[in-house]
Amino acid sequence: MICFPRASMGRRRTYLLLFAATVAALLLCAPRVFAQAAPQAPKAEAVEDRPAEPAKSGFVTSVAVVNDSTDQLGTRLAFRLKETLNASSLFALSAKDERKIKVILTTQPEFPGREQVGSVYAAVWIYAADETVLTHYLASEVGTVDAATVDAAAQALAGRTAAVAEKYAYLFE
Repeated sequence: MICFPRASMGRRRTYLLLFAATVAALLLCAPRVFAQAAPQAPKAEAVEDRPAEPAKSGFVTSVAVVNDSTDQLGTRLAFRLKETLNASSLFALSAKDERKIKVILTTQPEFPGREQVGSVYAAVWIYAADETVLTHYLASEVGTVDAATVDAAAQALAGRTAAVAEKYAYLFE
């Protein structure tokens, strides 16, 4: 029989809970396409062989950061992410009912009872056309953060947001 230390079991339980929360968020955000019949493939059209138009200069992606966590490090991470996105020329924080990318950030203390030691987070990026339309899953990520790495984690999440926005820029055209 293999014995694990108590801290290891607590960490695994925390990761399992965050994984379950991420899967639940994905299932809630996924479009209900399974009930529809498979669409027929359109006929191929001739496409002119020329480079694509360059990206619009000054194009800004609307972003909303949704955080419902109560732990101290998770709240700091959410605020740092908002500050980083707001300072960027690529994004505009938005609470309006418009097309935007939502970053849903959920955090939990890594060790129950010792919230200052570290937190685990799950970030899910979704596209929302408006509040009345079903959202679409774009990407997700999980990780850990402590007091020394909050700024670096916020920068990494902002970078991932930029990559997601670039990959799905056609949704905003």
